[in-house]
Amino acid sequence: MDRKDFIKNAFALGGLALIPIGIAESCRKQSFTGPANVNFTLDLSNSANSALNTVGGALVANGVIVVRASAGIFDALSATCTHAGCTVGYDSRSGNILCPCHGGTYNVSTGSVISGPPPSPLTKYTATLSGNILTVKS
Repeated sequence: MDRKDFIKNAFALGGLALIPIGIAESCRKQSFTGPANVNFTLDLSNSANSALNTVGGALVANGVIVVRASAGIFDALSATCTHAGCTVGYDSRSGNILCPCHGGTYNVSTGSVISGPPPSPLTKYTATLSGNILTVKS
């Protein structure tokens, strides 16, 4: 390898070494949020929403993850991980909200970060049940 090829290869490898630093830096500077103005209803007699008829059941609708905590009690949180913007899911075994992308874990009732890289909690929304109609609002 001549001097010119050596220098070209050294610069190329040096540039590659900086890529992970740039990726890590971009992760720290951005925080994702869920929908700001939430106002929708779910008819629990509709088969598409049947997961919410059982305690521990969950579904994502309109950017919000809704979990049935107990009889008549529902938790509604942003379904967007605050770390990388991935859609979170409910883990009935642990009772927590989990992000499949980087392992972030959130508390299902408050949205607070339990572990992982998320920089902030999930946005919490109000969920109220009237008959078979569940209303979710900001």
